Amino acid sequence: MAKQTFTKLVDDFTGEPIEDGTGRTVRFGFDGAEYEIDLSNDNIEELSSTLERYVRASRRVSGRSRGRSSGSSRRSSGGSGETAAIREWAESQGLKVASRGRIPADIVERYKNR
Repeated sequence: MAKQTFTKLVDDFTGEPIEDGTGRTVRFGFDGAEYEIDLSNDNIEELSSTLERYVRASRRVSGRSRGRSSGSSRRSSGGSGETAAIREWAESQGLKVASRGRIPADIVERYKNR
């Protein structure tokens, strides 16, 4: 039996569905913690404009350079959809994998080479 898994983004601020190309996951840090939030383009613009004066007054200590496109924020190991698929596959193979956190590299490699 074949199984397909689809990921649908929902604006975490409004609860409204985000259609393809009309929003994305935004990653940011504050006070030593990193966060991710799924937002529509309108809410991304609102967040950006709200934070802009603070960002302009601050010092960059790490992070992406401005040369990267905004669509490249996901790691190459895949997003939450692939992570969920890897966990499901690992469990079907009798491999123990935590429900949260990093998946061991050997399990990810076995999944990709299946």
